[in-house]
Amino acid sequence: MSQPVVNLSYECVEEVPLHRVRGNQLGILLSVIATVLTQQWWILALPLVVQLISRTYGVKYNVFVRLFSPLLPVSPRTEARELLRFNNLLAILFLVVTLAAHYLGLTVLSYISLGMLTAAVVAALSGFCLGCFMYFQYKQFRLRQQRH
Repeated sequence: MSQPVVNLSYECVEEVPLHRVRGNQLGILLSVIATVLTQQWWILALPLVVQLISRTYGVKYNVFVRLFSPLLPVSPRTEARELLRFNNLLAILFLVVTLAAHYLGLTVLSYISLGMLTAAVVAALSGFCLGCFMYFQYKQFRLRQQRH
């Protein structure tokens, strides 16, 4: 039985190896943990910048992927780039809301948004992609709307 071929380059592809996806998620989670432990909310600017750069220039320029994916076992499983872009947008949204709410003095909202981001990342690291589920539901909704 042959081993599946895993794309080890960082070039923009339609499918991204799961260990790279996990590397990004781990970077976000570590940033959240550091923020909560130190109460230094500016730390969340780091994953925000990383996600914005990754969204603009691709996974090749994602610092979290570069730092953390080599520490994880190489995975032959992949995730679709389309889903990753949606999840990336969700992460950016949660980070922007969290930071804006914190600096506007809306403490409860900042913790709710940070909690939602953390739950999504922990679920994803555990094998359930909440963003993928939401994207699927959105696509189903759009399909039903087109039929009527």
